[in-house]
Amino acid sequence: MSTSTPLTANVLTQSLDEFVKQEIIERGFCGESEYYEKLAETEHRQRIGDYYEQEVKRSLESGPPISDSPEFWDGIREEVRQRVQLKKRGSVV
Repeated sequence: MSTSTPLTANVLTQSLDEFVKQEIIERGFCGESEYYEKLAETEHRQRIGDYYEQEVKRSLESGPPISDSPEFWDGIREEVRQRVQLKKRGSVV
């Protein structure tokens, strides 16, 4: 188990320190620790959202959509069966 040093606003400029204190009051945080935790959580959620947005965009740009029909999956299963059989026989796939 690792221990960590509590975050403090001592490293902030005076104007940022005042901003954080005002945010804590206005937004009803219990203190700096809760404020910084919420700030980190919000950043984390934003990065996750950005990642998924990029993945969806990449997927949409990757080419035409494929059919998600039972026939499509039957074909995939058959291809896998054939590859397994070839591998069992020692053939290169």
